[in-house]
Amino acid sequence: MPILLQRINFKKGLMPFFFTLLLAGCTTSFFGGNTANMLKEDANASSDFYMNKIEQTQKVEEQQTYKLLAARVLITENKIPQAQALLNELKDLTPDQLVDKSLIEAHIAAVKNDNTSAANVLKSVNLAQLSPSQTGRYYAVKARIAENKADIIEAVKARIQMDQVLSDVQRKQENNDRTWALLRSANRGIINNTQDEGNLALAGWLALTRAYNDNINQPTQLSQALQNWKASYSNHTAAYLFPTELQGLFNFQQTSLTKVALLLPLSGNGQILGNTIKSGFDAARGGDTSVQVEFYDTVATPVNDIIAQAKQAGARAIIGPLLKQNVDTLLNNPSALQDLSVLTLNATQNARAIGQVCYYGLSPEDEAESAANKMWADGIREPMVAVPQNDLGQRTATAFNVRWQQLAGTDANIKYYNQSADVGVALQGQNLQGLYVVAKSDELADLKTVIDNSGSNIKLYASSRSNSSNNSTEYRLLMNGLQFSDIPFFKDTDSAQYQKIANNTNGDYSLMRLYAMGADAWLLINHFNELRQVPGYQIDGLTGKLSAGPNCNIERDMTWFQYQNGGIQVLN
Repeated sequence: MPILLQRINFKKGLMPFFFTLLLAGCTTSFFGGNTANMLKEDANASSDFYMNKIEQTQKVEEQQTYKLLAARVLITENKIPQAQALLNELKDLTPDQLVDKSLIEAHIAAVKNDNTSAANVLKSVNLAQLSPSQTGRYYAVKARIAENKADIIEAVKARIQMDQVLSDVQRKQENNDRTWALLRSANRGIINNTQDEGNLALAGWLALTRAYNDNINQPTQLSQALQNWKASYSNHTAAYLFPTELQGLFNFQQTSLTKVALLLPLSGNGQILGNTIKSGFDAARGGDTSVQVEFYDTVATPVNDIIAQAKQAGARAIIGPLLKQNVDTLLNNPSALQDLSVLTLNATQNARAIGQVCYYGLSPEDEAESAANKMWADGIREPMVAVPQNDLGQRTATAFNVRWQQLAGTDANIKYYNQSADVGVALQGQNLQGLYVVAKSDELADLKTVIDNSGSNIKLYASSRSNSSNNSTEYRLLMNGLQFSDIPFFKDTDSAQYQKIANNTNGDYSLMRLYAMGADAWLLINHFNELRQVPGYQIDGLTGKLSAGPNCNIERDMTWFQYQNGGIQVLN
């Protein structure tokens, strides 16, 4: 084509040439191929685009090609039923269309965790006859099957095969990022014991992962280790398209604090909350005098004024505020936060990615994500989530469903209730394996009674909302077998630290969680840069295993407990 264009006189030949292409555009691609050739390339448009093309063309063969392209994209949009419905409409396909249909069917089966069907469909595909784009999709399905089986190394090998046929830089970067995410999630023993068997690409990935794992707790050393890896594997795909989440490590600077401002409600209605968090913060800080700490009352002084005062006094790190309206005030004036490291003690709907700002709190989203992870690990594939019809329920359901989509590729069954009896009704006739409930202890007791009387063997999971110091032995006996999440601080109720905090808070679990939150705020601000810049960096805190997620939301990996014969057993 370049030679042809060079020989065409621009005025006399080029314009008629393109005009001819334009007229043929409804039935041919830019380079003159028919729509069947589109199946051998990537589908870069939205599903709506392809659905519109189906309506616009009159030729059956072209309609079926656009249906195949739409089905492909619908899978990536997590619209599996719609994709399957389009496939069901197809008949009398050409050989090229049949190949593409097989790849799509294998992809759908893999997304549904039907690994046997997905693998069998792939066996029917002649790999040698596939285009580079189709070959990439073939290995993407192989990778998904391996992921479903938790076979990280086989998934990585499949993605290495993908990398060899990808030409688009964005797709190669996405593939490298996914390959890295798989390796970072793998057990260290698997990484250390895997042999590369002469696969140079795999050898490079394993070496990168080992360099990361060996230095994760020493970020300064980690930065140098990554530089050394790039020098050793200069021809590796990840050397010139480095995993995105590792790129910031080359400029890592260790956290160094001199003066911290803690913003809390220390008077008025929120005084007990602020003082409890302050007590936990002071206890964790102990006798450390290397860092000055000043406390500001957000009830007595507007937040913007406090920020200005703290900066004037030399503070370069701020913890708080706690109340949502004050967090919003802070976020509405981001220019005032320049040169500050800020750890808010709450998050709002306006929370977003702002340089040097992280969001920490005892959010229901953390528990919901932990519940999705727990149920998936327990083999639950058909969950129901029962949440109250309010803001708490909405936030919980959304967070659970987002995580479940990541794990299973499908939506969870969400039920909103006004009273616990609604859940019992919703369970009737359902083929469910597990139920996650967000409810107060009395509501949960009612629901557990209904389930027990129904003879159902469904596994029950609950949030910390039902875990109260007021729960009696009879309540714990009723809850037998139910699993619930809460902060790890409650694991060792016989420890001196637990007894001290219980005494200071009169055994109020809600206040004890806030005390633990204050203690963890001190830990987090002292490892602020590590959390922001080192992917996967974790701190074992009293409120959970803490790490930084999207927008630097501090995520908490919860501890799981189970009621057992009137007592409470720690599960992890």
